[in-house]
Amino acid sequence: MLGHLQNAVVPSGFATALFVAGLVALLFRRTRALACPLVAGAATVFIIFSNGLVASLLSSPLEYSYPALRDPQTHREAKFIAVLTAYAADDADMPLSGKLNASAAFRVLEAANLWAVRPDCVIVVSGSATAADIMARQLRSLGIPERTLILDGDSDNTAESAVYLSRLVGGKSLFLVTSAGHMRRSVGVFRKRGMDPIPAPTDYQSPRLARHASWTTSAAHLQASDFAVHEYVAIVWYRLTNRI
Repeated sequence: MLGHLQNAVVPSGFATALFVAGLVALLFRRTRALACPLVAGAATVFIIFSNGLVASLLSSPLEYSYPALRDPQTHREAKFIAVLTAYAADDADMPLSGKLNASAAFRVLEAANLWAVRPDCVIVVSGSATAADIMARQLRSLGIPERTLILDGDSDNTAESAVYLSRLVGGKSLFLVTSAGHMRRSVGVFRKRGMDPIPAPTDYQSPRLARHASWTTSAAHLQASDFAVHEYVAIVWYRLTNRI
């Protein structure tokens, strides 16, 4: 249900729905007058949310909710590094690095950098089966020993990852690696399960200050707006379902 709701309300999905509705309106004489307003509405949504300033205003409150993890050594109590999966495709014609999308690659890199400072920790890759497997393979390729890797490929969302990890670590501290825009929801879910997550955000898509954002429109800005709206909807849904 959450996935369908998010697809409908993210800017690109909403604009597409308006555009399709406009095309359908053209087919019938009684609704033809609505076609232009609907198509114009679709174009307006695309232009507004493709703007760098708008994307930054939406993304920054999420991405900078928690500071970057500067010194993992100050958290000696943490013995696990939880890495939440993003998207990955197991295409035999791609190199290993090409099988990860940007978010997955950033999360893998952050986990590897974190483990380089804290090799006493166990890395847990949690999420969908395909993404968890590929991200773990990339971690091994970066020199992470097999003995320090645990794979959870049965968690379809953040809440399920939190359930799995709560069973593994109990109420102890753990480093939490995910995209910066996803961190607010992730921390809330993990705390709800009784854990003490230490945020290690990565994969920033917007500058901290809106005045540093580009005023131009681009597909990348629309993607950032989509991601931000997706997270806001998910946070509301998780609150309503008592997961945060």
